Amino acid sequence: MSSIVKAPLLVVLLGMPMTGMLAGCGAPHLETVQDAKRDLVGQDAAVLSRCIGEPMAVRPVEGAARATHVYSSAQARGADGLLLATPGPDAVDHRSACVFDITVQDQQIVAVRSDNRAGWGFGSIKTCSAVVKRCLKD
Repeated sequence: MSSIVKAPLLVVLLGMPMTGMLAGCGAPHLETVQDAKRDLVGQDAAVLSRCIGEPMAVRPVEGAARATHVYSSAQARGADGLLLATPGPDAVDHRSACVFDITVQDQQIVAVRSDNRAGWGFGSIKTCSAVVKRCLKD
């Protein structure tokens, strides 16, 4: 094997344990987000106030009998740990927050989307899972 091939191969092999460690740190939190997104669809919308808190905004979906409830990891939390609608999140914090858009139709959750605006490094997935972890079925 030429030295040109050996060097990149060595870099890849040495980097694999680090990749595994990083994936292991975020994997439970990513699983929490994915499980909550799956489990919430089909549930009564009233569960949202019990497991997440108050949305920072409720936006009607144009041309449909739906509304999107918006939750941000940058929202303030009450003593019970649930999100509060007021005061609204700091604009700077909200730009790098984890935001969930939960679409409700006829008082039933029909879609859940998330946007981890901070990316996936430095523990930001933990802020995503913290928003929805109480929504998981036991």
